[in-house]
Amino acid sequence: MPLRTVAIVGRPNVGKSTLFNRVLGERRSVVHETPGVTRDRIAEITDWAGHPFHLLDTGGIIPFGEAVTEFDDKVTQIAREAIAEADVVLFLVDGKVGPMAWDESIARDLRKAGKSVVLCVNKVETDGDRMMVHDFHALGLGEPFPISALHGHGVGDLLDIVVEGFPMHEVEEPCDCKVAILGRPNVGKSSLLNILVGREEAMVSEISGTTRDSIHTDLKWHGKTIRLIDTAGLRRKSKVQEAIEVFSNMRTVRALEQCDVAVFVVDAAAGAVAQDAKIAGMIHDGGKGAIVVFNKWDLIADKGANTHLQHWEKFCQEVPFLTYAPWFTVSAESRQRTGRIMESVWEVHEARQRRITTSQLNEFLERIVALQAPRTHGGGVGKIYYGTQVESAPPTFMLSVNEPKFFARNYLRFINNRIREEFGFTGNRIFVKLKKS
Repeated sequence: MPLRTVAIVGRPNVGKSTLFNRVLGERRSVVHETPGVTRDRIAEITDWAGHPFHLLDTGGIIPFGEAVTEFDDKVTQIAREAIAEADVVLFLVDGKVGPMAWDESIARDLRKAGKSVVLCVNKVETDGDRMMVHDFHALGLGEPFPISALHGHGVGDLLDIVVEGFPMHEVEEPCDCKVAILGRPNVGKSSLLNILVGREEAMVSEISGTTRDSIHTDLKWHGKTIRLIDTAGLRRKSKVQEAIEVFSNMRTVRALEQCDVAVFVVDAAAGAVAQDAKIAGMIHDGGKGAIVVFNKWDLIADKGANTHLQHWEKFCQEVPFLTYAPWFTVSAESRQRTGRIMESVWEVHEARQRRITTSQLNEFLERIVALQAPRTHGGGVGKIYYGTQVESAPPTFMLSVNEPKFFARNYLRFINNRIREEFGFTGNRIFVKLKKS
């Protein structure tokens, strides 16, 4: 039986993300006093009293005709889609200010939707606040439930009500592969996510920096569960001016740490810049599987038969970290070649899990040493006694040698390149380590 879904909704700045983080027990969603910080739908699996469920955080709902910024309509649309998907809706209102016209408009829509709604009055922290709770009966959604998401008061009792009737079963099995979509702001990461999942999970806008949270979405693909993580674009430190953007950068780095494969999206029209090299370096240093996607290929004028190869060669000169990654050109706007992304992701993921037997590896080492033996370096000549693969994901090999300092870095690169030629490991960095024996 699929997990039930609980969506937290309300107008902007009533504490939805604070409640979301309180239920999860971690700072998963960006919280800031600035209204409208949460713009996308954030989803996580959590558990209460043995009842696992999907918890959705949403941006603030703004009634029709009240939109102020260009983001408001899209934020509201995504929140309404979350309501349609939810089994239970947590309608959060602000107990400090009492019922407002926007609250009444949202309440009318929730009554029309026919959903199971729990009316949650947040920021109830004093006796005076409790006196105002009764005013929310006017919304016509049943008994208002007072809580303080910031301090945790009443949240446990609230969750008891929410999960009442939910089936008790074990949390769904972990996903088969976690994929982070990385890149600078406004290169098309959210557009690719929406194409891959087949619905609008992330808000897409021409304005850079629209995505501020990391968005997790599970995708069923050929019987496999792929967890897609869209992230806020990584900015240079000199460009990170708002406190909100500091949190966004932190979450992007965490998404990279948690993923198996990174889909690195580059603006083909703008070309690679210094920040692209930094992101590529982070993927490389983290030993993650990597795919390079040149988006906005439709904006490249006068394309010839070799334009894509010239583009890749130039990229490798400017960003020398991911030369081993599979790459291709796409257009999220026209969906050109976007179908290749998941195939490439799974190919890289499978290569990441590959293990080479010790006998295979040592037979291979004998051949390459016979082909090109180590030269004098560091005061001596290196000798390789044997090797073994000590880890996968990322593939890591340990060579037992007479003296590590006798091996020049270019010889280790030679071994690394020959391992890739012989055994594959598509899209993965190979680590070759030495130990004295």
